[in-house]
Amino acid sequence: MIVDVHLHFLSPRAIDAARATPDRLGVRVLDGERPRLAIGAEPPTRPLLEALYTLPRHLTFLEGQGIDAAVFGPLMDVAGYSLPPEQGAAWSRAQNEGLAASLAEASGRHTGLATVPLQSPAHAVEELRFAVRSLGLRGAMVDPNALGRPLGDHAFDPFWKAAADLAAPVILHPFLLEAVERFGRHYLHNLVGYPFETTLAAGSLILGGTLDRFPSLDIVLVHGGGFFPYHIGRFDRGHTTRPEARSDGASLPSSYLRRFHYDTLVQFTPALAYLVAVAGAERVLLGSDHPFWLGDPEPLRIVREAGLSNSAEAAILGGNAARLFHLLA
Repeated sequence: MIVDVHLHFLSPRAIDAARATPDRLGVRVLDGERPRLAIGAEPPTRPLLEALYTLPRHLTFLEGQGIDAAVFGPLMDVAGYSLPPEQGAAWSRAQNEGLAASLAEASGRHTGLATVPLQSPAHAVEELRFAVRSLGLRGAMVDPNALGRPLGDHAFDPFWKAAADLAAPVILHPFLLEAVERFGRHYLHNLVGYPFETTLAAGSLILGGTLDRFPSLDIVLVHGGGFFPYHIGRFDRGHTTRPEARSDGASLPSSYLRRFHYDTLVQFTPALAYLVAVAGAERVLLGSDHPFWLGDPEPLRIVREAGLSNSAEAAILGGNAARLFHLLA
């Protein structure tokens, strides 16, 4: 079974819920040729790509690529971390219920990941438990930038504990960025900013002790782990030479490489071969990032061209995902 673990889908049911009760959810729908969402006081989103809210478009892509099952993630652009906790919780619930209902109507072995109101760890815990136990979702997707708070902050420990207790993997997927003027007009906010956010989160979870406090916690880093696996020597050197990097008692950062999972979305065959070599084939998962521009339109190709063993290739293409997300063979 071939499984894609990195796609984004916002159920039309969630959009309809925002149209029906904008005050309760804190979300307004700005209709046009394609809808935009206004989340609280945030600027409205860009018009949503049609495939983001049209499940058949995803299913056509999966079938065309020979992918048997997908783990659909939410759209982090509309996670709503800026909303007050009660509205944030209500908006997360609408998204999660919509996702579960849409996937239930689709043919195939597809499942989904919850969004949670990370601005309130207590509400995030409640929503994750509901999404996993009542809706059958298999984990969560969160933004590495939780309104400027590092993910290794002890305030998030209740959420990480709940995810570990539920055996619910958490995918870190960047969207929120601080304003950096030098990103300029060349799309560097995505090319550089997003991998930076993932790397910052990985460092925080390691050096802040989160991975030590919750040894059964499963974290997936998209885009091949950002810059983290490729600069692990720098992390280790910092840990060796700077007391700040050791202040919370973390071990050598390279010893945590195999505590994370990573998707295949590096789009450079030698980089994937390196990632498998240092992290282990059992820690790498197929990911397309459909339907975005920087996604991989042929996600299986890089795996099959990386010179891996048959067993490693099979694990990356689906075996690891089936195990991690508790999918039926």
